[in-house]
Amino acid sequence: MSGVVVWLTGKPSSGKSTLASALHARLTQEQIAGCVLDGDQVRAAFFPRHGYDPKSRDEYYATLAALAALLARQGLVVLVPATAHLKAFRERARASAPSFVEVYVEASQAEVEARDAKGLYRAVHEGRAGGVPGADVGYEVPEHPDVVAHGGHDTGAIEAIVLAVIERRG
Repeated sequence: MSGVVVWLTGKPSSGKSTLASALHARLTQEQIAGCVLDGDQVRAAFFPRHGYDPKSRDEYYATLAALAALLARQGLVVLVPATAHLKAFRERARASAPSFVEVYVEASQAEVEARDAKGLYRAVHEGRAGGVPGADVGYEVPEHPDVVAHGGHDTGAIEAIVLAVIERRG
């Protein structure tokens, strides 16, 4: 069985990590080996730390995509809840993976700002921060994602992703 990279993209606070956690539990029920490379947790584990300027983000997403592909080549289903706000970041991840599923975690601007778990949107609005995709930096919505999930608790999307993973694993 080959591995698969499942990239969950969406604006900050859209529900990517919540969906990845539920999806990991569901894959475990199916006895499909996988792991979660949460974008925030992986960023915190890297040293030296990647910044948030355009060059640093490009390097970070290249590294994250390479790590996900490496693990997928070991036969794992690698769940990557990471904003990857530019199409180019996601396309590079797709190109490096043995198999790839793109999931767009859709949430309205009002929803992500209401959730705002890390206070990112509030910090941008108050002028204390900048460079936040979906706030003061653009977010390129996927044109043709394999699955669209409506927030982090979309059980229908979870089932669609599981089917896509099973299909791609061969």
